[in-house]
Amino acid sequence: MNRHRFEPAALVMGLVLITLTVFFLLDAGGVWDLRPSRSGPLALGGLALAAAAGIVTQAARSVRARRARRRP
Repeated sequence: MNRHRFEPAALVMGLVLITLTVFFLLDAGGVWDLRPSRSGPLALGGLALAAAAGIVTQAARSVRARRARRRP
C-alpha cells in the first residue's frame, strides 16, 4: 500500500460534513429542529476550521522543508 500525506484539513472538513449530515437526518426524522440560523454558522465555522487547519499544516510543512534544505 502506498503512503500518502496526512491532510488535517480534509479530516476536519469530513468530520464537519458528517456532523451536518447527522443533524439533517435528525431534522428529517423529526427528532431535532434544525433551522437555517443554526446550520449556516455550523457550516461556515467548519469551513473556517478546515481553512485554519490547512494554513497551519502548510506553514509547518514549509518550515520543515526550509530546515531540511539548510542541512548539508
